[in-house]
Amino acid sequence: MSAPEPPRLVVENTRTIDIERFVPRGQIDARYIEKPYYIAPRDAVGQEAFAVIRDALERRQLVGIGRVILQSRERPIALEPMGKGLRGVTLRYAHEVLGEAEYFAGIPDIALPDEMLQIAEHIMQAKTADFDPAILEDRYRTALVEILRTKKREMPIAEGPVQPSSQNVINLMDALRRSMESERPAVAKPRPRRAASKPARRSSNARGQTAS
Repeated sequence: MSAPEPPRLVVENTRTIDIERFVPRGQIDARYIEKPYYIAPRDAVGQEAFAVIRDALERRQLVGIGRVILQSRERPIALEPMGKGLRGVTLRYAHEVLGEAEYFAGIPDIALPDEMLQIAEHIMQAKTADFDPAILEDRYRTALVEILRTKKREMPIAEGPVQPSSQNVINLMDALRRSMESERPAVAKPRPRRAASKPARRSSNARGQTAS
């Protein structure tokens, strides 16, 4: 006998976000953040309700916490205004985030001199600037692209497009004429007429003689 199949949990993907509560913006620990998404209204009917939620969140500086079905699995999600739309960030479950105490337990407490801290603060101040996504450069990709560009420059350059041989050029009108000629039914040509034969003249060298 075959073993019974385990029960299956079927989750319907409705693409609907159910908001359960609201929390002040900035309270969500970064450890719980998983993946960001852009969220827009599905159709024109829901645009007004979408705008109401977006603007109310902005005015109250709140983040909506809800649930959404993604890839046949329910995930918690945080919603906050972003321009004309919303930014949704899926969150990790509580059991997926480990506490830091056991990882930091072996770090000793060290009393640092003020001079050393001042030097560190000076370096930080000199390198402080607004966040720019350009600093998140994939240097491996940049180096790979440069290698490919260098190889492309070293490749021989083609002299130009290959010109087709004139022997292969077909005159369209000539081809059409030949096609028409081949399809035209053959017409019997009249036989040439022969010239009428003239009666042969009889020649005589005899001269008439007078009777004596």
